[in-house]
Amino acid sequence: MLDNLDPTERRSDVSTPKTRETPVARPLSDREVPLSGDPRTATIHAWLDGELAESEVRTRATARDVDFWQRIEKEVEVRREMQTPVHVFRQIMEALPEEAPLALPWYKRTVTVTPMVAMAAAAGAVAVGMAIGAAISKGR
Repeated sequence: MLDNLDPTERRSDVSTPKTRETPVARPLSDREVPLSGDPRTATIHAWLDGELAESEVRTRATARDVDFWQRIEKEVEVRREMQTPVHVFRQIMEALPEEAPLALPWYKRTVTVTPMVAMAAAAGAVAVGMAIGAAISKGR
């Protein structure tokens, strides 16, 4: 969908409705879905979804894919069973404060102003004052 959102562009005839213009030929690289699928990927996906048995999927062409996904499954199982060691858990819990700190609203927080920030704010205020003064004197 390509809409012309340029507000500066004027239409010649106000009575004609806006139309959505689409290019006639889009490049193939702009497509989100491949045009031709590999039939092996469909069988691999069906096996991963539990719709096919491994014996039906494991062929000469898909053996590497099946082995890859089986290695991934083994690694995931190992990682699912991992637990934080007790001494690390204790260190984490000891590092936490006894009471949770309360978040102050923005208007109650302390403000620290460095000399550089103060000078920049003063310069900005002078510039705004000069701009207002110039606008007022120009209006007279």
